[in-house]
Amino acid sequence: MSRILIIDDNDDVREELKDRIAAMGHQSEEAGTLEEALVRLSETAFDCVLLDLALPVKFEGVARIEHGKNLLQRIVAMNDAPPVIVMTGHGLQGHKLAIETIDLGATTFVGKPFESDPIEPKIERVLAKQSRPSAPAVVGNFEGGALVLREGSIEISGVYVGGSRANAYIRKIILTLRERASNGDYKRFSAKALAEATGSDVSPQTITSAIKDFRTQCQQKLGCGPNDVIRTWPGGGYQLADWIEVRSGSDDHPATQIEHDQQIVLSEIRKHGCRTLRQLSETTVLPQARLKSALSELKDKKLTTLIGSGKVATYSINPES
Repeated sequence: MSRILIIDDNDDVREELKDRIAAMGHQSEEAGTLEEALVRLSETAFDCVLLDLALPVKFEGVARIEHGKNLLQRIVAMNDAPPVIVMTGHGLQGHKLAIETIDLGATTFVGKPFESDPIEPKIERVLAKQSRPSAPAVVGNFEGGALVLREGSIEISGVYVGGSRANAYIRKIILTLRERASNGDYKRFSAKALAEATGSDVSPQTITSAIKDFRTQCQQKLGCGPNDVIRTWPGGGYQLADWIEVRSGSDDHPATQIEHDQQIVLSEIRKHGCRTLRQLSETTVLPQARLKSALSELKDKKLTTLIGSGKVATYSINPES
């Protein structure tokens, strides 16, 4: 059974599609605006998306085709992006628009009304190409470790990954996610449940945004995948990965390792003038996660500058520092 997201601001169209999808033996969720669609996509891993381009950004907003195009591009840019079937009206203009969306990343398109252009065969063809696992898969070489919650920071395996006092939402989220069920597994929480646990003035959108930012930090500094620390389940909800062990710590713990790593990297760059990531990895002999964390912190402090991109990108001392 697959899960399909219907994005259309027309109530009747959504009801018709829900019936058709249920008859095919699949499950569906719906969204009537761009903002609502982004929340659904952040909470749940869908196997397919049905997208009508003429969408409002918010409820009672003006429906515009450009909003749907923007949403399409945001969907296809996501990690593990689901295939998108664009729904268009009949006629030459609708056909031209559908072809344009293929260039933007849509998998295929279907015309309205569905009696003239049945949507079911296209859904089945798209789903046949999908092979999603029942739970989020581990990405990369990240093997987990201790997640330490300090008063003003969060560290994983000794690497700083966020949680500053200025943005404490992720700390409260993790404090909730570390709860375990009777079988010993971490509990699963929806964005709404996490928002209620975090504070009365916190919205589900704030939760999804905080988790997204935290995942980005983890990917950049640990080299892990998006689901390696906080999972998003196909059935909906967030859960800590099994290989994460949550501990509490205090800020008086020495941060000497982080500072020491940064000094090693700075010294190496000063010695040679500039260094690539590969060269630094070979000469500093630091673990890849700690090396990337040190480089990221030095860049944030504006002590170093990154020139170029890819494997040939080089790090040099910022002349203004």
